[in-house]
Amino acid sequence: MFMIVIWLALAGFVGWYASGKGRPGFLFFIISLILSPLIGLIIAIVIGPNTAVVEKEALSSGSVIKCPSCAELVKSEAKICKHCQSPLTKSA
Repeated sequence: MFMIVIWLALAGFVGWYASGKGRPGFLFFIISLILSPLIGLIIAIVIGPNTAVVEKEALSSGSVIKCPSCAELVKSEAKICKHCQSPLTKSA
C-alpha cells in the first residue's frame, strides 16, 4: 500500500513539473503511472519547455512585456530592453 502511495505521489510530481514547463501535466501523470515516475521525469526533462505556452502565461501575469523591437520578453519595470538596448515605452 505504501509503495502505491509513493508511486502516485511521484507521478503527480512529474505531472506538476511538466505542466510548469507548458506541457500537459495530466498526460505526463498518466505516462508516469503506466511506465515509471523516473521515466516520466526523464521524458519531461528531455522534451524541454513549450515556449509559446510559457510566454503566454508570463505575459498574462503582467510581470513581463514583449519588446516592440526584438520581440523578447523583458520585465515590465524595465526602461531599456536588455536584448536589443532599445527604449521601452509604457504602451509596449
